[in-house]
Amino acid sequence: MKKSKKLKILRRSCGTYDYCEFDFAYCAYACYNYVLGFNERLCLCVREDDFILDGFEICRVKDIERVALLDNATVAINKRGGLLDGLETPSVDITSWRTVFETLSKKDLFVIVQNEYRGFFRIGKIKRVKKKSVIFKSFDGDGVWQPKIKIPFSDITTVQFGNRYAVYWKEYLDKEKK
Repeated sequence: MKKSKKLKILRRSCGTYDYCEFDFAYCAYACYNYVLGFNERLCLCVREDDFILDGFEICRVKDIERVALLDNATVAINKRGGLLDGLETPSVDITSWRTVFETLSKKDLFVIVQNEYRGFFRIGKIKRVKKKSVIFKSFDGDGVWQPKIKIPFSDITTVQFGNRYAVYWKEYLDKEKK
């Protein structure tokens, strides 16, 4: 799909709560989102998964192979169930990865940083934002904190926050500290 057509559909859906199906270059299955903001490089969405909103995701527009507006039974169920009632768009500057991380670093949350092409997945806290990278402190599958790492912005495909996985880990690790 041409970039101009992708941007036209993103523009049409942005802030309207039109339901979108995304096909990503790195993913074998479709993802379903409501577009909350976008520019030529990045797109901020709220992820819908089986009639549940599951956090926010910022992805690169160039990784979207296809995006389509949907009007199906899922849309009707989501509307009838009030899925989007009270949804607040998070205040995140999506101008660039640098501004995304600068904004998110001011919030008390866990962030997931990924490069799906390489199977790279880190969950944790933003420690410092540099000009072309982020210093990140992550933990492993047992909740053991690992040494800080430097992640170049050019290696990032998606950033997620406010999803069940990140929220539950934060609650668990915060209780473990006490």
